[in-house]
Amino acid sequence: MRREKKTHSKLIRVTQILRIFIEKEQILSSWLAKEFRTTPRTIQRDLALLKEAGFPLHEAQKGVYQLNKNLVKNLEVFDDTELALVVALKNVMRQLGQPFQKAANGILEKLYENVSSMPVFVKIDEAIPLDSSFLNRMVKAIREKRQLSFHYTKKKGSHSVVLEPYRVVYFEGFWYLIGNEPSTGLLKRYALDKIKDLQLLKTGFQVFPENLDEALNQSANIWFEGEMNLEVTVLIDSKVSDYFKRRKMYPTQKIKEERKDGSLVASFKVGHYEAIRDILKSWIPHIIILSPAKIRDSLLGDAKEWMKKQKKQALEA
Repeated sequence: MRREKKTHSKLIRVTQILRIFIEKEQILSSWLAKEFRTTPRTIQRDLALLKEAGFPLHEAQKGVYQLNKNLVKNLEVFDDTELALVVALKNVMRQLGQPFQKAANGILEKLYENVSSMPVFVKIDEAIPLDSSFLNRMVKAIREKRQLSFHYTKKKGSHSVVLEPYRVVYFEGFWYLIGNEPSTGLLKRYALDKIKDLQLLKTGFQVFPENLDEALNQSANIWFEGEMNLEVTVLIDSKVSDYFKRRKMYPTQKIKEERKDGSLVASFKVGHYEAIRDILKSWIPHIIILSPAKIRDSLLGDAKEWMKKQKKQALEA
């Protein structure tokens, strides 16, 4: 059992190292040792295992390694579990001898081709780049219920944060860390690309909020709240009403009335008006805000400000 656990940990580490090579051009072996909190000798053995399994790694200069990406096809399409399986299979086939290794490589080539030429295409917006080892440390802290400390950068500078981490979430191309700030007791959101000097602390915490995952499932963006106690009602023009009937533009959308002219009255329950604000803007001029007056007046103010700037630009052009 202990041996199996050790082998599993090694395979996961080797897979994560391979993932880093896929994402970066050059890697220092000393940096890998520091990143995975292990010895340089262990990293050397991991790199040797990858080379022996057939991955084109070479030492560009002393202690600096590269992966020849021209000789490796489509590895980025696999998730970490699938990639670990690829590494394990290639290593086992190498031990069985050249005929098996050649056959395995042929099968993997077919898998690569099938994955990269799927008949179904799904367009996902490009996300902010994310360092997998950075993410792994956050996940470790969440699983072990350990507090994190880091510096959070903004336009006006940076400030120190101590956080009880609950979830890492992805919304609209951005990654966020969500957690409780012990000093204020408030649930906070932090963009991962603005977090620096991340440290796992020894201080732990007890529980996660019971309704957090439910709140995330009911939201379309990072502006979520535990209680969806605000309602926005809109009149949707017949020209676009079919889109709202075919799918929910926001998870809590409800169609309250279908009118004879094809228009719809729909409502959205939100915990914060910012959660629905940009979605509503994207459907102007095909919607009318019926209530509340607060968000209607706010959007009118934005529209007036935009018209001023647009007119000024037209005069200057």
